[in-house]
Amino acid sequence: MDVDVAEQRLRSAGLRVTASRAAVLGVLAASADHPRVDQLIERVRARGVSMSKQAAYDVCEALRTAGLAQRIALPGAPARWEARTGDNHHHLVCRVCGETHDVDCATGRAPCLDPATAPPGFRLDEVEVTYWGVCSGCRATDHPPREDTTDER
Repeated sequence: MDVDVAEQRLRSAGLRVTASRAAVLGVLAASADHPRVDQLIERVRARGVSMSKQAAYDVCEALRTAGLAQRIALPGAPARWEARTGDNHHHLVCRVCGETHDVDCATGRAPCLDPATAPPGFRLDEVEVTYWGVCSGCRATDHPPREDTTDER
């Protein structure tokens, strides 16, 4: 995503345009791998923008609140971030290496799944589905599942 597009998306979402917000949004839009915050920082710095870890978390949260980014919180792993929002897609995750892929909604319509039971009056507006397995690369090397104890938000 070029800088002008990132700036326009920030303005349209009601956010003040800053170099760090534009850079993070650009990195997220260009990333298919759902980067962790440490990876975001590295990629933003490679674009010539200085960023601390706290600033990265603050920017990601501002983008999430504005609907421009999504936080993917997987058990036992650091949070990952993506720019794909608003379409109620899901994720496929390798138990060994943590590789994460987008998966379109199983039924083709949001919110994708209707629960068998729900309290009366409960309106469902989002469903998170995570498909777990082992990617072909990890199956070929016969690695055991990872034990990620990284303390990340």
